[in-house]
Amino acid sequence: MKFQHNPRYTAIAIYALLVLVAAMIFFEAFQNIEVVSAWLKRVAGYLQPFVNGLVFAFLLNPMLRAFDDRLLPRYFGKSLKPASRRAVALLLTYIIALTAIVVFVALVLPQIVTSVGRIGENLQNYFGLLEDLYADVMRYINERTDSGDTEFRAVMMTFLSRLLETVESLLGRAAEYLSTDFMRSLLETTQRITTGILNLFLGVFVSVYLLLNRETLFAQSRKLLAAIFPDRASLLIQEVATDANRILSGFVVGKVIDSVIIGVMCFVGMTILRMGDYAAIISVIVGVTNVIPYFGPFIGAIPSAIILLVENPMQAVWFLIFILLLQQFDGNILGPKILGDSIGISALWVMFSIMLFSGLMGVAGMFIGVPLFAIIYQIVKRIAAFLLARKGKPTATREYASEKNPLIK
Repeated sequence: MKFQHNPRYTAIAIYALLVLVAAMIFFEAFQNIEVVSAWLKRVAGYLQPFVNGLVFAFLLNPMLRAFDDRLLPRYFGKSLKPASRRAVALLLTYIIALTAIVVFVALVLPQIVTSVGRIGENLQNYFGLLEDLYADVMRYINERTDSGDTEFRAVMMTFLSRLLETVESLLGRAAEYLSTDFMRSLLETTQRITTGILNLFLGVFVSVYLLLNRETLFAQSRKLLAAIFPDRASLLIQEVATDANRILSGFVVGKVIDSVIIGVMCFVGMTILRMGDYAAIISVIVGVTNVIPYFGPFIGAIPSAIILLVENPMQAVWFLIFILLLQQFDGNILGPKILGDSIGISALWVMFSIMLFSGLMGVAGMFIGVPLFAIIYQIVKRIAAFLLARKGKPTATREYASEKNPLIK
């Protein structure tokens, strides 16, 4: 019997074999999850400079496009060739970014150092108050003893002796840690800092290459998609990538601008309210945590209020009232003006994404959870629309509302 080749069955067999191999690999990886996790961490460490370069390129790309696409053509016309214009735009972008970092460090860092020193002085004052309190307690115990209350003295002396034993034990453990593990921890920290600085410099060089060859990399990506996937699937992937870029760039750039404005407003407000001793460090905390939607200002307000509480409890109360008003201004006026609808998800999904990714990824999840969930949301939305269109069904959500539960406009 002559064998007849059938391309359709051959393709099915290949797909089935690939699925089987993928399932076996997944099962084996799941059985050795610790080994796989360690291997992934090691690979991630090797690729850290490229990850840094991608992040730098992503953050600087809007400024580069402003110079390359609008400002330089407006003032120089066609006198600059595209390659020269890109090089000039890249140079201006890095000069402005580096200048902004230097100015920020020069202005804010000395005030932060002063604020930290002030916090240390206040802690020393509180230790002094604790010593005075201990002396007052001992004086009170002696007075009660002189009056004949020996049982009270016995109870209090037992309590104080146990308290002193606990403190001495903690100090002993701290001294033992410093004597045995301090040098090792110092060497490990120094190694991590050195590696981090080296990765940052390498990331800068990677970002320069990425920004100089942006169009070539995009073209190569589209070429690879066209080679692997069918036309409709390739187009869908490109649309999802475009959505992801729009969401990430809109959220990151908008939130950075919004957080800088909030940080400056916090500094000015604290200066007006005569909280200038800690205005710099608290404004940095509030500005950084403001990147987290909804919860960010309150997360930054808690440690800031504790810092002020050590100095002046009433200042902490006024600060909390000021932060509440600042958050209302940011959430209802400033934030919507800057961000607009760049995320594309409702407040319910924003809170859901923060809770979910903070539980999965910790603090990092609170910062990247919202744009990451927004991208997943857009992917699901695109795939659903694609599948509905294949079935000839409408893609608008209102078409699926029932008569008993119509959508509220």
